[in-house]
Formats: sequence, C-alpha cells, structure tokens
Amino acid sequence: MILEVSQYLENYLWPNFDAESASFEHVMSIILMVNEKFRENVAAWICFYDRKDIFRGFLERVLRLKEGRELTIAEKTNYLVFMINAFQSLEDEIVSETVLRLASLQSWHSLSYGRFQMELCLNPDLIKKWKRMIKRESKEAVKEGESFDPSSSIEVNFLRNLIEEFLEVLDHKVFPQNHLFNDEDDVQADGFEQVDDACVLYCERFMEFLIDLLSQLPTRRYLRPLVADVAVVAKCHLSTLYRHEKGKLFAQLVDLLQFYESFEINDHVGTQLTDDEVLQSHYDRFQSFQLLAFKKIPKHLKFSLYGVCSCGNLLWLTLVQLTSELIYQRDCLCSLLRSCRTWFVAKLKLVSKEDPWSERVDFLVEVMVSFFEKQQSQKEAINALPLYPNEQIMWDESLVPSINYSGEGCLALPKLNLQFLTLHDYLLRNFNLFRLESTYEIREDIQEAVPHLLANMNN
Repeated sequence: MILEVSQYLENYLWPNFDAESASFEHVMSIILMVNEKFRENVAAWICFYDRKDIFRGFLERVLRLKEGRELTIAEKTNYLVFMINAFQSLEDEIVSETVLRLASLQSWHSLSYGRFQMELCLNPDLIKKWKRMIKRESKEAVKEGESFDPSSSIEVNFLRNLIEEFLEVLDHKVFPQNHLFNDEDDVQADGFEQVDDACVLYCERFMEFLIDLLSQLPTRRYLRPLVADVAVVAKCHLSTLYRHEKGKLFAQLVDLLQFYESFEINDHVGTQLTDDEVLQSHYDRFQSFQLLAFKKIPKHLKFSLYGVCSCGNLLWLTLVQLTSELIYQRDCLCSLLRSCRTWFVAKLKLVSKEDPWSERVDFLVEVMVSFFEKQQSQKEAINALPLYPNEQIMWDESLVPSINYSGEGCLALPKLNLQFLTLHDYLLRNFNLFRLESTYEIREDIQEAVPHLLANMNN
C-alpha cells in the first residue's frame, strides 16, 4: 500500500522494464502493484498506455512466468489474482488482445479425445474452423522450419496446467498431513489447526478465476469444455476442503462454479435456452444413458425402461446400488470397475482414460449424477426464495460482507462488469446483489436495535 502511494509502479518498475532482460522479481513486483491498484479500485492499466508494445512483451513474460520455476503458494495466489484482474478487463484493448488468445479454439488441443469428439458432434460448424486452424498452424510451423507440435503452445497448455496445479494443491497441500481425517465425513479435533490457510485462499481464488472465465461469453465459449473435461466441480465436491469448516467459502464458490458451468445458454451462438430446450437436452442425455444401460447392464433392465420423469430418485438409487456392488463384491471388483471405466471413457466420453481419478468409484458416480440429473429451472429457484433472509445468510460474511471488507480475499458474489452471458444473467446478478444489500441493511438494523433491549443471560 505504501509503495502504491509513492507510485512505485509508475516511477520505477515500469520505466525500467525490459521484456528480454527483466528478472522474475521485476515481473512479480509489477504483478503485485497492479493487484494493489485493483484492490484500491484505481485505474490499473493507464500507466502502461505510453509503451503498448512493451506491455505486450510484459504479458508474454507473465504467461511464461512459471516455466522452469516452482512458485510459492503466495506467489501462485498473486499470479491468479493478476489473471483474474486481466480477464475482468476485456474491454481494455491492450489487455484483451493477449489474454483472449488463451481462450481460443487452440485450447481444445488439450481436450481428451472422447470429449473432443463429443464437442465437435454437438457443434458441427466448428469442424471446418478446426481444419482451417490446423492447416494455418501447420503452414506457420513449416515456414519457421519446425515440426508441427500444438502441445508446446502456451495457448494449449496454460489453463490445463493451472487446473492440474490447483488439483495438486487441493489434494496434497491444504491438509499437509493425510492422517487428519480418519473417516471421510468426520473431522478430528486437532484437524482444525492443521489447515494451511494460504492454500485455502489459493483454492478460493482459483474458483473465482474459473467462475470469471465461465461467466463471460468470450472466454466461456471454448474453455467450458476444458473445465468439464477435467471434471473440476466433481473433484472439488469430493475434496476434504469442501466438507471442512474452513472450506465454507470454498464450497459456496464451487456451487457458483457449478451454476455457471450448467448455465442455460448456447455457448457458441450466445442465445438464452428456453425451458423446453433445456428439458429436451436433459431428455436426450438421459435417453443415451438408458440405451447404454440397456445394452451393458442386463441386471438393471427395469431402470432402462422407466420414463425419464420418474428417474430422478431412481438414478440415485441405481448408482448407489452399483457403487455398493463395486465396494462389497470384492471378487468381481476389478472386472466391474474396468467395465465401469469403459462406459465412461469409450461410450459416454465423460472421463478421460488418462485421468487417474477414473479409478475411483465415488468420482465416477459424482460425474454421472451431475451430468444426468435434471437441473432446477432458474425461474423455479427464484420463485422458491424466501421473502426475508434467514440467520445463515444474514451472518455469513462471505455472502454479506461487513463495511470493513478490505478486498484481500474473495467473496461468493456475482460480479457486475461489462461482460454478461445473457440479459437474464445480467438481471439475475443484479437481483441477487439487491437481495444481499437488503440483507445487509436488515442486519445493520438488528445490530443497532439489540443493544437497546438491554438483554442479559443469567447462569
């Protein structure tokens, strides 16, 4: 804060920056100062306008900052915050022309083969665009005398590498000792002190980053299949942090990410889907699952013949039964698990065969349920909201922050910026924020009134 007041960025860091010779510390210092400007709500990019070409070089250095270097968790968090700020500034030309490269069709090179096939089948118009892109990339590689290898491109690897890095932190670094949890749902008494708060903040910021990517059409269009391919939401649901007391904000952000991942919109056209179109899509998905079950699981023939409307609870019961079979019938565990993976990888294309999580039965069940369950209509969800807030919402600082909020952490709130998915999305964000603003005012009234009651508690 002191460095920002003294204009450390404008007077020293930026005038002396050279994209070729700048050190890691120089680049990271600029990242930190830009983040501080955003935290204080002052214009962050203005000082870069006088050297636009140099700024493009700076962003290239930022994108390759992790190559050959292991960052600390604090550096990773600040790096994420910078990327969040950059993707929230798509209206700024000098920023958007570089960062939007990361959300291009090239990123689909990192999709698993099954997911890639499925996406092209759902969007046949992209096949010609994909062929033209491959042809152009091949020509450019020949001109430079190199072999065509899309996997080495920063556009292909950037988000995939970030997601894998996040999953590594979520699985192994949030709870440094694996013995903290004897049972999946029971937290030990001393487990509370063992949580790495810096890693929790990193996980929360990463959820905010993915939410921002999926809540803007320019970035959502090609990056949503990548997020779905890795099954980020399912893996977060199964993580220890999602169920831990200190993971309350993380869990809220995961739920918000799930909401935007399944948002009712055609990603490539940008049109709002009607209730009938959403319902038809659900029917088509479920019918394909029933056909597969009819062919591959003769034991559950009844399930294959039920009507889709009556299968809401039946899907859960059937999957629980399948899971129990996999767990308790140890003699046929390997063969059943192998066949289960075959359904997901070869037939349904929901999980990549290279994904190590595909060996876990609970993960397969989570992915299947989230993909085939019927989504609640947004109109129904809004109509079901209570007129007044309850005490859980009213005293939740991550939803209704106090006046002392400093901006150092993130909140499970929709953002109001210049990018929205649809008009309905814009109205929905405003509606939610208006509700929470009213909740804040009610809370302030209660806090002012309670002391006047002179309430006391005896022994």
